[in-house]
Amino acid sequence: MKRMEPIRRQISRCPQPATRIVTRSTSIRLQWTLHVCEQHRHLAPRLNGSSYLNHKATRPAPAPPPRCGTMYDQQDAEQAISTHARLWLDAPGEGSWLERLRRAAALAAYTQADTADGLARLVQKADAGPREVLLGLADLETRYSQQ
Repeated sequence: MKRMEPIRRQISRCPQPATRIVTRSTSIRLQWTLHVCEQHRHLAPRLNGSSYLNHKATRPAPAPPPRCGTMYDQQDAEQAISTHARLWLDAPGEGSWLERLRRAAALAAYTQADTADGLARLVQKADAGPREVLLGLADLETRYSQQ
């Protein structure tokens, strides 16, 4: 899959400036960069599916710091949607990014979740490609799902 430009996500509603940066990389490339305040350091390990954060691996945030929860996601579409699924998008099972999005939209509609309308619109826009869907997911995540 073609490498995309980073997608800016806001994964917390915290208005504080970030004090630390946490990154995740594979042996090949950077996956994401997350800016967090001291109170929200716990968000970083959740992105990895872990409960432990190696605080020695964090760095001070640059000046001027972005808002806490600002994330620059450089993952491929499947990985990025998996991150959304792990954090807040209820998309049980495996499959392509589109299959996971459809399952999440169906479940949100069934449970009458706040995200139901937004997910339904994203399924309709899926032909525009994963980047547009990821931007929409980032917006829904910010509005409905974070601390």
